[in-house]
Amino acid sequence: MYSKMFLLGFCMLVFGYTLSAQKVKRKGVTSNQPPKKESVATHSLSELDGKWQEVSRFLSGSIIPVTFLDSLLLHFYEGKVDVKYASGMTMAMKGVAHLEANNSLVAAGDYYTIQSLDKTNLVIDDGEFIKELEKKEQFYSESIGKATIETDSFSTARQIDINKLKGKWLVYRRQAEPGAVKAETPIIKSLEINAVSEEGIAFAVVTYTLAAVTKTQECQLVTKDGLIKFITAKETWSYKTYKADGEEFIFGDTGYMIYYAKIVK
Repeated sequence: MYSKMFLLGFCMLVFGYTLSAQKVKRKGVTSNQPPKKESVATHSLSELDGKWQEVSRFLSGSIIPVTFLDSLLLHFYEGKVDVKYASGMTMAMKGVAHLEANNSLVAAGDYYTIQSLDKTNLVIDDGEFIKELEKKEQFYSESIGKATIETDSFSTARQIDINKLKGKWLVYRRQAEPGAVKAETPIIKSLEINAVSEEGIAFAVVTYTLAAVTKTQECQLVTKDGLIKFITAKETWSYKTYKADGEEFIFGDTGYMIYYAKIVK
Protein backbone atom coordinates (compact mmCIF):
# COMPACT_ATOMS: atom_id res chain seq x y z
CA MET A 1 0.00 0.00 0.00
CA TYR A 2 2.77 2.39 0.87
CA SER A 3 4.51 1.59 -2.39
CA LYS A 4 1.35 2.50 -4.34
CA MET A 5 1.02 5.85 -2.54
CA PHE A 6 4.69 6.59 -3.17
CA LEU A 7 4.30 5.79 -6.86
CA LEU A 8 1.21 8.01 -7.16
CA GLY A 9 2.96 10.96 -5.46
CA PHE A 10 6.01 10.53 -7.65
CA CYS A 11 3.86 10.61 -10.83
CA MET A 12 2.07 13.79 -9.69
CA LEU A 13 5.42 15.47 -8.99
CA VAL A 14 6.73 14.59 -12.46
CA PHE A 15 3.50 15.79 -14.15
CA GLY A 16 3.61 19.14 -12.28
CA TYR A 17 7.25 19.64 -13.21
CA THR A 18 6.43 18.96 -16.86
CA LEU A 19 3.68 21.61 -16.88
CA SER A 20 6.01 24.09 -15.18
CA ALA A 21 8.72 23.41 -17.72
CA GLN A 22 6.30 24.08 -20.56
CA LYS A 23 5.70 27.58 -19.22
CA VAL A 24 9.38 28.51 -19.33
CA LYS A 25 10.20 30.76 -22.29
CA ARG A 26 12.92 29.14 -24.40
CA LYS A 27 15.88 31.21 -25.52
CA GLY A 28 15.61 32.54 -29.03
CA VAL A 29 11.81 32.25 -29.12
CA THR A 30 10.02 35.55 -29.94
CA SER A 31 6.95 36.45 -27.90
CA ASN A 32 3.67 36.51 -29.80
CA GLN A 33 2.67 39.70 -27.95
CA PRO A 34 3.19 42.88 -30.04
CA PRO A 35 5.79 45.24 -28.58
CA LYS A 36 4.44 48.34 -26.91
CA LYS A 37 4.83 51.44 -29.04
CA GLU A 38 5.94 54.65 -27.45
CA SER A 39 3.56 57.55 -28.02
CA VAL A 40 5.20 60.27 -30.07
CA ALA A 41 4.00 63.50 -31.67
CA THR A 42 3.15 63.05 -35.35
CA HIS A 43 3.43 66.79 -36.05
CA SER A 44 6.31 69.20 -35.76
CA LEU A 45 6.27 72.64 -34.21
CA SER A 46 7.35 74.19 -37.52
CA GLU A 47 3.99 73.19 -39.01
CA LEU A 48 2.34 75.62 -36.61
CA ASP A 49 4.44 78.64 -37.53
CA GLY A 50 2.24 81.59 -38.40
CA LYS A 51 -1.07 83.07 -37.29
CA TRP A 52 -4.16 81.00 -36.52
CA GLN A 53 -7.63 82.40 -35.87
CA GLU A 54 -10.54 80.46 -34.38
CA VAL A 55 -13.50 80.16 -36.76
CA SER A 56 -15.75 77.56 -35.10
CA ARG A 57 -16.22 75.91 -31.71
CA PHE A 58 -17.91 72.76 -30.42
CA LEU A 59 -18.36 71.17 -27.01
CA SER A 60 -15.79 68.39 -26.53
CA GLY A 61 -17.28 65.09 -27.68
CA SER A 62 -20.09 66.84 -29.55
CA ILE A 63 -20.81 67.88 -33.13
CA ILE A 64 -23.14 70.68 -32.09
CA PRO A 65 -21.55 74.11 -32.65
CA VAL A 66 -21.68 76.71 -29.90
CA THR A 67 -21.83 80.48 -30.19
CA PHE A 68 -18.67 82.33 -29.20
CA LEU A 69 -17.39 85.88 -29.40
CA ASP A 70 -13.91 85.49 -27.89
CA SER A 71 -12.12 84.02 -30.93
CA LEU A 72 -8.83 82.39 -29.93
CA LEU A 73 -5.80 83.84 -31.74
CA LEU A 74 -2.50 81.94 -31.78
CA HIS A 75 0.73 83.25 -33.28
CA PHE A 76 3.60 80.71 -33.41
CA TYR A 77 7.16 81.78 -34.20
CA GLU A 78 10.66 80.54 -33.31
CA GLY A 79 9.35 78.06 -30.74
CA LYS A 80 7.28 80.73 -29.03
CA VAL A 81 3.60 81.62 -29.08
CA ASP A 82 1.39 84.65 -28.46
CA VAL A 83 -2.07 83.74 -27.15
CA LYS A 84 -4.90 86.27 -27.12
CA TYR A 85 -8.57 86.66 -27.92
CA ALA A 86 -10.23 88.75 -30.62
CA SER A 87 -12.59 90.34 -28.12
CA GLY A 88 -9.66 91.99 -26.37
CA MET A 89 -11.54 91.41 -23.11
CA THR A 90 -9.27 88.69 -21.78
CA MET A 91 -5.58 88.75 -20.97
CA ALA A 92 -2.99 88.08 -23.65
CA MET A 93 -0.11 85.70 -22.93
CA LYS A 94 3.30 85.05 -24.42
CA GLY A 95 5.41 82.00 -23.79
CA VAL A 96 7.10 78.87 -25.06
CA ALA A 97 5.37 76.43 -27.39
CA HIS A 98 6.22 72.74 -27.66
CA LEU A 99 4.69 69.40 -28.63
CA GLU A 100 4.54 66.37 -26.38
CA ALA A 101 3.48 62.75 -26.82
CA ASN A 102 0.06 62.05 -28.31
CA ASN A 103 0.18 65.43 -30.08
CA SER A 104 -0.31 67.39 -26.88
CA LEU A 105 0.35 71.05 -27.54
CA VAL A 106 1.58 73.33 -24.79
CA ALA A 107 1.12 76.99 -25.70
CA ALA A 108 2.23 79.53 -23.11
CA GLY A 109 1.16 77.18 -20.32
CA ASP A 110 -2.17 76.21 -21.87
CA TYR A 111 -2.64 72.56 -22.84
CA TYR A 112 -4.41 71.38 -25.99
CA THR A 113 -4.68 68.12 -27.93
CA ILE A 114 -4.19 68.47 -31.68
CA GLN A 115 -6.94 66.55 -33.45
CA SER A 116 -5.91 67.54 -36.96
CA LEU A 117 -3.45 69.86 -38.64
CA ASP A 118 -2.71 70.79 -42.23
CA LYS A 119 -1.39 73.88 -44.01
CA THR A 120 -4.55 75.93 -43.53
CA ASN A 121 -6.58 74.27 -40.78
CA LEU A 122 -5.92 73.40 -37.13
CA VAL A 123 -8.35 71.59 -34.80
CA ILE A 124 -7.52 71.46 -31.08
CA ASP A 125 -9.31 70.24 -27.96
CA ASP A 126 -8.78 72.09 -24.67
CA GLY A 127 -10.78 69.58 -22.63
CA GLU A 128 -13.92 71.70 -22.68
CA PHE A 129 -14.20 72.83 -26.29
CA ILE A 130 -13.01 71.68 -29.69
CA LYS A 131 -11.75 74.72 -31.57
CA GLU A 132 -11.21 74.97 -35.31
CA LEU A 133 -8.68 77.57 -36.42
CA GLU A 134 -7.70 78.81 -39.86
CA LYS A 135 -4.30 80.11 -40.88
CA LYS A 136 -4.27 83.83 -41.66
CA GLU A 137 -1.82 86.28 -43.16
CA GLN A 138 -3.00 88.71 -40.50
CA PHE A 139 -5.69 88.74 -37.86
CA TYR A 140 -8.75 90.76 -38.85
CA SER A 141 -8.21 92.92 -35.76
CA GLU A 142 -4.89 94.04 -37.30
CA SER A 143 -6.58 95.36 -40.41
CA ILE A 144 -9.47 97.25 -38.87
CA GLY A 145 -9.37 100.79 -37.59
CA LYS A 146 -6.30 101.74 -39.64
CA ALA A 147 -8.28 104.22 -41.70
CA THR A 148 -10.09 105.68 -38.73
CA ILE A 149 -12.82 108.24 -39.29
CA GLU A 150 -12.57 111.38 -37.21
CA THR A 151 -15.25 111.98 -34.61
CA ASP A 152 -16.57 115.07 -36.37
CA SER A 153 -17.45 112.85 -39.37
CA PHE A 154 -20.31 111.59 -37.23
CA SER A 155 -22.05 114.93 -36.90
CA THR A 156 -24.84 113.66 -39.14
CA ALA A 157 -26.52 110.28 -38.65
CA ARG A 158 -27.25 108.15 -41.68
CA GLN A 159 -30.08 105.78 -42.44
CA ILE A 160 -28.78 102.21 -42.78
CA ASP A 161 -30.06 99.00 -44.36
CA ILE A 162 -30.84 96.72 -41.44
CA ASN A 163 -30.43 93.64 -43.66
CA LYS A 164 -26.70 94.40 -43.79
CA LEU A 165 -26.52 93.78 -40.06
CA LYS A 166 -27.25 90.05 -40.23
CA GLY A 167 -24.52 88.04 -38.52
CA LYS A 168 -22.24 88.28 -35.48
CA TRP A 169 -20.74 91.65 -34.59
CA LEU A 170 -17.91 92.25 -32.15
CA VAL A 171 -17.23 95.71 -30.74
CA TYR A 172 -13.50 96.21 -31.23
CA ARG A 173 -13.32 99.87 -30.23
CA ARG A 174 -15.27 102.40 -28.20
CA GLN A 175 -14.70 106.13 -28.29
CA ALA A 176 -16.18 108.02 -25.36
CA GLU A 177 -15.95 111.53 -24.03
CA PRO A 178 -14.45 111.88 -20.52
CA GLY A 179 -17.11 111.30 -17.89
CA ALA A 180 -19.66 110.06 -20.43
CA VAL A 181 -19.76 106.51 -19.06
CA LYS A 182 -21.71 106.21 -15.82
CA ALA A 183 -22.30 103.21 -13.56
CA GLU A 184 -25.79 102.83 -15.02
CA THR A 185 -24.55 103.00 -18.62
CA PRO A 186 -24.83 99.73 -20.57
CA ILE A 187 -21.62 99.02 -22.49
CA ILE A 188 -22.28 96.90 -25.57
CA LYS A 189 -19.73 94.18 -26.27
CA SER A 190 -21.30 92.17 -29.07
CA LEU A 191 -24.41 91.75 -31.16
CA GLU A 192 -25.72 88.76 -33.10
CA ILE A 193 -28.59 89.31 -35.54
CA ASN A 194 -30.29 86.10 -36.58
CA ALA A 195 -33.17 87.26 -38.76
CA VAL A 196 -34.92 90.32 -40.18
CA SER A 197 -38.67 90.37 -40.77
CA GLU A 198 -40.42 91.77 -43.83
CA GLU A 199 -41.35 94.77 -41.70
CA GLY A 200 -37.67 95.52 -41.14
CA ILE A 201 -37.49 94.35 -37.52
CA ALA A 202 -34.29 92.49 -36.62
CA PHE A 203 -34.26 89.71 -34.01
CA ALA A 204 -30.98 89.62 -32.14
CA VAL A 205 -28.99 88.76 -29.03
CA VAL A 206 -26.99 91.54 -27.39
CA THR A 207 -24.17 91.08 -24.87
CA TYR A 208 -23.27 94.04 -22.67
CA THR A 209 -21.84 94.97 -19.31
CA LEU A 210 -23.73 96.95 -16.70
CA ALA A 211 -22.13 97.88 -13.38
CA ALA A 212 -19.26 95.45 -14.14
CA VAL A 213 -21.70 92.57 -14.73
CA THR A 214 -21.90 90.93 -18.17
CA LYS A 215 -25.39 90.19 -19.43
CA THR A 216 -26.84 88.60 -22.56
CA GLN A 217 -30.40 89.28 -23.66
CA GLU A 218 -32.63 88.75 -26.65
CA CYS A 219 -33.75 91.97 -28.28
CA GLN A 220 -35.41 93.50 -31.31
CA LEU A 221 -33.79 96.17 -33.44
CA VAL A 222 -35.66 98.87 -35.35
CA THR A 223 -34.02 101.47 -37.59
CA LYS A 224 -35.58 104.73 -38.71
CA ASP A 225 -34.33 108.19 -39.71
CA GLY A 226 -30.71 107.49 -38.80
CA LEU A 227 -31.50 105.86 -35.47
CA ILE A 228 -31.33 102.26 -34.23
CA LYS A 229 -33.43 101.21 -31.26
CA PHE A 230 -32.51 98.22 -29.07
CA ILE A 231 -35.66 96.85 -27.44
CA THR A 232 -35.18 94.24 -24.70
CA ALA A 233 -37.77 92.80 -22.32
CA LYS A 234 -37.14 95.56 -19.77
CA GLU A 235 -35.09 98.29 -21.44
CA THR A 236 -34.86 100.32 -24.62
CA TRP A 237 -31.75 102.09 -25.91
CA SER A 238 -31.46 104.35 -28.94
CA TYR A 239 -28.32 105.23 -30.89
CA LYS A 240 -27.51 107.15 -34.03
CA THR A 241 -26.26 105.09 -36.95
CA TYR A 242 -23.28 106.17 -39.06
CA LYS A 243 -22.13 103.17 -41.07
CA ALA A 244 -23.32 99.65 -41.91
CA ASP A 245 -21.73 98.19 -45.04
CA GLY A 246 -21.82 94.49 -44.15
CA GLU A 247 -18.26 94.59 -42.82
CA GLU A 248 -18.28 97.39 -40.27
CA PHE A 249 -21.06 98.81 -38.12
CA ILE A 250 -20.59 102.21 -36.43
CA PHE A 251 -23.22 103.63 -34.13
CA GLY A 252 -23.56 105.71 -30.97
CA ASP A 253 -23.74 109.42 -30.34
CA THR A 254 -21.17 112.15 -30.91
CA GLY A 255 -20.20 113.74 -27.61
CA TYR A 256 -21.17 110.61 -25.72
CA MET A 257 -19.90 107.25 -27.03
CA ILE A 258 -19.22 105.81 -30.50
CA TYR A 259 -19.17 102.01 -31.03
CA TYR A 260 -17.07 100.41 -33.76
CA ALA A 261 -18.08 96.84 -34.53
CA LYS A 262 -16.67 94.34 -37.02
CA ILE A 263 -18.47 91.30 -38.37
CA VAL A 264 -17.07 87.95 -37.17
CA LYS A 265 -16.43 85.59 -40.08
